[in-house]
Amino acid sequence: MILNIFTILILFILIVFSTIQFFNILFRGYAPLISTNKNFIKKILEQNPIAKNSNVYELGCGFAWFLSEAEKKFKDAKYIGVEYSFLVCLLAKIRLLIIKSKIKIIKQNFLKIDLSDADMIYCYLIPDIMKKLSGKIQNECKPGTIIISYRFSLPHIKLKNTINFGKNRFYVYQL
Repeated sequence: MILNIFTILILFILIVFSTIQFFNILFRGYAPLISTNKNFIKKILEQNPIAKNSNVYELGCGFAWFLSEAEKKFKDAKYIGVEYSFLVCLLAKIRLLIIKSKIKIIKQNFLKIDLSDADMIYCYLIPDIMKKLSGKIQNECKPGTIIISYRFSLPHIKLKNTINFGKNRFYVYQL
């Protein structure tokens, strides 16, 4: 009996989550919840080390996999994930609490937060959002800020480097 109630509850949560995700993608233009492959993240971090006391942001962080891998390798930085979806944000916070991470997750629209203290920004977003983000980065971020984008480029910002892993492409920018 308890197992049946638990199963129904889990199914209900999955249906509600899927419906919210579908609505957000279709009508609000949000990026779908798709994580970057951990092996790619490790390779990106090898080529783009994080300096001590850096402020590293993951925009639309989902479950904060990029930040988690970065925190494992570079302990002396401040990691901030920004996620708009309440359920995803909650699940990310629970996951990070369980693994005793110091990553801070903020439930907010990343287009409305201040990025002026960012030393590095990672994102995996859709092209329409990248256009909006490009202007925000140019207006707020300080010279030297590194931006790494998976699959989609940032318009109007000079590209520093492109990193390819088979068909997968990362764009690296430095203001």
